[in-house]
Amino acid sequence: MPPIRVAGKRGRLPAKRVALRFVHDYAKAPLPAPAYPVDVRSGIADDAWQMLGNGADPTCTSAPDGVGDCTFAGRQHARLAKAAHYGEAEAWETSDDLVAEYLAYDDGQDQGAVISDLLLYWFKAGKILAFAPVDHTDPAAVDAAMQAFRGVYAGVDLTDDADQLFSEGRPWTVANGEQPDPESGHCIVKVYADGNVSPDPKTGPQDGWVSWGAFQRSTQQWTAACLTEAFVLITSEDEAAKVDMPALLADINSLGGAEAGASPAAPAPQPPGLLAEVASLVRAVAASTDRDIAEVVNFLRARGL
Repeated sequence: MPPIRVAGKRGRLPAKRVALRFVHDYAKAPLPAPAYPVDVRSGIADDAWQMLGNGADPTCTSAPDGVGDCTFAGRQHARLAKAAHYGEAEAWETSDDLVAEYLAYDDGQDQGAVISDLLLYWFKAGKILAFAPVDHTDPAAVDAAMQAFRGVYAGVDLTDDADQLFSEGRPWTVANGEQPDPESGHCIVKVYADGNVSPDPKTGPQDGWVSWGAFQRSTQQWTAACLTEAFVLITSEDEAAKVDMPALLADINSLGGAEAGASPAAPAPQPPGLLAEVASLVRAVAASTDRDIAEVVNFLRARGL
């Protein structure tokens, strides 16, 4: 019997224009054209990506019914694909870690996130090395970026039947007149593209995504209608050979990031009491690679919060 697929929650707020050039403009050499089919899953099974708190998730004790942390789950899904390709072992964040981090970002409100704002926030916090937009209106550019950077971190507007099709293991499609819903924004990671090859004559060439802990196909027509923004997350494996990092970092810093090597700003006055303790603990956890957000969650739980 195939694994049970259960659709999760949304959580991507409408796209906001970010004043950066496309990733191919920062490339040291032209990105190779996609060699179809492009598949960057590196052997990860279709049902092995983990929900990570973005829907009903028995591994998530803090929010077992799920929250709208698709943007945070997407970051880990992108990292999983890249680590599998490079054969790297990493200490992965748990579903509770990601939910706590997401709710801290959202001031506890579970109201979703704007991808470009979140990427800049992660850059400032040292969660990601860098990021760059991809021209989401150009399928070949998206697939070239996916191939070169082992995945594309994407924002889509889902159709009303997306949950049902996902649960049934059928591709997302707009063949019957379905329309993307701007109120149904979701963050997913592109990891596959048929390109000009069509293994299914009924649907034509398909794309493939990681969403709600599983691999999900879509028709190319669905992608054209529903994809509204796309980015690559730059890691140390990418920077040396592929990206002009000084130029990219200069442009990201112009958005408000801290310049590398710059003197730290004077600390802001701290709020009194418990809030000051929480703020201090969050800063300490963020500054250490040996500590994680679970420490903050346990601190709050110990005080009945």
